[in-house]
Amino acid sequence: MKKVIIVLAVVVLGYFVNSKFVELAYSLGFAELKKEAILINSEKMKVKCHSYALGWFDEIKLENKFQACINEHEANGYKIIESASS
Repeated sequence: MKKVIIVLAVVVLGYFVNSKFVELAYSLGFAELKKEAILINSEKMKVKCHSYALGWFDEIKLENKFQACINEHEANGYKIIESASS
């Protein structure tokens, strides 16, 4: 019983420390960016453009690369069927 209480206390303490660390990191500008788009052409072939970054990054540069991927495939006849970002 004593071991169960110790394990439970360690888990709760770990969760608390992690949540405070994440909160501090985001307040200092640490961020996560995830974007994904799925495109399809008339032959039902699918391609995926994605952009992912974790930490301190140049959001404009990542957005430009992501949009360039989409533009390149749209020029080849693909259409966006699904897009997600967070």
